[in-house]
Amino acid sequence: KKSGTVPLSKAIALGMQSGSISLYSLSHGTVIKTLENAHTTSVSDFVMTKDGSRGYSVAEDNFIVEWDIEEAKEIFKWKADAKNIRKLKLSHDETKLATAGHIITLWDLSKHTVIKKFTGHASMVKELAFSSQDDLLVSIAEDDRYINVWDAQLNNNNTNNVSALTVENNVSHIDFSTTEPAVLAVTEEGLVGIWENPSLVAPQTTNHKRKMMRSMTKEPDSNIKIVSTTEENKNIPILAAQFVTDKGGKSIMTARGSSIKPSFEVIKYVEDTGAVMRQVELFRQPVTNFLIDSASIAANNLRTTKKTYDESSVTVLGNSDFAIKAPTMQENHETEQTIEQKLMSLDVADTTEQKHKKNKKKTIVTPAAGSLQTVLVQALHSDDKSLLEACLQFTKRDVIETTIRRLPTAYLIPLLQDLITRFQEKPSRAAALLVWIQSILLIHTAYLMTVPNLVAKLSNFYQALDTRLGVFPKLLALRGRLDVVQSQVSVKAYSNINDQELERAQVPENIYVEEDSDYAVEEDEEDEEVDLSEPEYMDEDDLTESEDEL
Repeated sequence: KKSGTVPLSKAIALGMQSGSISLYSLSHGTVIKTLENAHTTSVSDFVMTKDGSRGYSVAEDNFIVEWDIEEAKEIFKWKADAKNIRKLKLSHDETKLATAGHIITLWDLSKHTVIKKFTGHASMVKELAFSSQDDLLVSIAEDDRYINVWDAQLNNNNTNNVSALTVENNVSHIDFSTTEPAVLAVTEEGLVGIWENPSLVAPQTTNHKRKMMRSMTKEPDSNIKIVSTTEENKNIPILAAQFVTDKGGKSIMTARGSSIKPSFEVIKYVEDTGAVMRQVELFRQPVTNFLIDSASIAANNLRTTKKTYDESSVTVLGNSDFAIKAPTMQENHETEQTIEQKLMSLDVADTTEQKHKKNKKKTIVTPAAGSLQTVLVQALHSDDKSLLEACLQFTKRDVIETTIRRLPTAYLIPLLQDLITRFQEKPSRAAALLVWIQSILLIHTAYLMTVPNLVAKLSNFYQALDTRLGVFPKLLALRGRLDVVQSQVSVKAYSNINDQELERAQVPENIYVEEDSDYAVEEDEEDEEVDLSEPEYMDEDDLTESEDEL
């Protein structure tokens, strides 16, 4: 498609959930254009014109946008007339656009008006196709085995289905021939049905009358299936089919087998006389999902292991080459163990000191990730709960990630289920168990996406997480209330302490009373006066001693 300075190349359009559209170049391996700022929700479908200059998109917001791809700009935007538009189909002359959800609407692109509306599917329409002359439109729906054919001409107002094509199983793909009015359909069982002219139906009779439909149903004119040559009565599913223009337009290109390694083949559905073959049954070798066929693998192994025989490199041995040396007494003596060695082997000669030294040398070594992986495999293989619990005691993230990376994929689901069970039984261990669970989900994401019924197996874990997330806001609110209560208690306790300290500060350590102090001073003065006014009396002994001294 055209894109500025990038040369013409094939590109695919990628509708994003953000509402933008990225054009990815297959030859350059990069995004060459981005169409944005028109849709606000996920893009449902996108179609381009043949020259790649314009494009049309529809999103879950029910808006249809016409784009100038070269300038990456919006040309026109209008509202769809119905909800849940899932599919778009542009006519070959690029004048009409069909949109489909439950209802199919045909638009005139020159005026952006509705031409016709078709109703006839009970489920969502999943594919549309115009005829080469744009006069017919065919549609298929989900879980539906009917293919409705509509009149897409502009010169009438016919909104009823022209005919209804039917197959035995639900239809997965349809295609219109570009050279003739022929339609093919691929069923979910991998069979192909072809109708030469879907608009022509057999005359209506009482045996073929359908009371609920005005048109007649029509079975395929030709049925094509591919049968396996290795297993009896087993069909090889046809994944997709398309009309090709070679061989007079009477051939289809089919893709069969595996979606990883499909096999393409052109199948002719008409005879040399021009008559359509009613049944086309082909026998083919089934294709496996491996990139290399099993036959090629076996042949390669045989080729690498097979060696041609060459006599020139053969060595013939004679009798002298087998001479055996006779044993001697010295050799027998050297190989015989001494009494000390025998006692050491029996652990008899060990003294208490030697045993103490040996016990000292025995140190506990933390097992590496390799040994932990081996023990974990043994625990899961033997369903040993105690051994598994010992392995789950490790909490170092690097050791856990290395162990999970080396763990065989066959043990991932059992380990994950055991972890989820422990996570539900003991919520207090969530922090330690989530490290193991997170490592499994991150490292082995690619493998887990291929496990069938994984959603059902992880539903209990999802419910546990959802329950915890639901309780989390309540816990936050409770924690907030507790913080407020604790802060109030702390403030109250602090205020009580301050009041007690204030009371203690207001109590005086010493009390001074003025009257008592004046009274004490007066008493002291009176005592001094008494001492001065009253003479001291001496007894006779004291007088005698004083006279003797004189």
